[in-house]
Amino acid sequence: MKKMFRKSLVLSAVGSFALVIALTACQSTSSRTTGQKMSDRSIAKDVKRSLSEDPTFKYDDVQANVYDGNVQLTGFVETPEQRLRAAECAAHTRGAKQIINEIMIKPTPTGPVTIRDPFGHQTGQLLVDTNSTPPHLRNFPSSGQENPPPEPPKQ
Repeated sequence: MKKMFRKSLVLSAVGSFALVIALTACQSTSSRTTGQKMSDRSIAKDVKRSLSEDPTFKYDDVQANVYDGNVQLTGFVETPEQRLRAAECAAHTRGAKQIINEIMIKPTPTGPVTIRDPFGHQTGQLLVDTNSTPPHLRNFPSSGQENPPPEPPKQ
C-alpha cells in the first residue's frame, strides 16, 4: 500500500513538472499585449478603409501592416503622386505614429530579357526586368567617352 502511494505521488509530481514545462514552452515571447495587437489591427483596417475611400485614387495593390502604431505601406501604384497620396491618407489615420512608405511605382518595360529555365520547360520566353541595371556593352561607352581598347592577354 505504501509502495503504491509513493509510486502515485512520484508519478503525479513528474506529471505536474511536465505540465509546467509544457505550459511555459507554449507562452509567447512577445512583449505585446492582446490590446496592443488589437489596436494595430484596428489601425491597419482604418488605413485600408481610408485608402479605399480616397476620391482621387484607388489603391487595390497597396497593403498596410502595423506594429505598435507604425504603419508600413507596401505594394504598387501607377504614379509618384499616388504613392505620396497613399502616405498622406495613412498619416491622417487615428493611432498612426509613423508611416513607412515602401510603395513602389509600377515598372515600365525597358527591354526584353530571355528566361533561361534550368528544367527546359519555358525557354525562349521574354521577361522584362526593370530593377536591374542595363548591361554594359563594350562598344557603347558608359560615361560618354570612348572606352580604351582592351589589353591583349598576357602569355
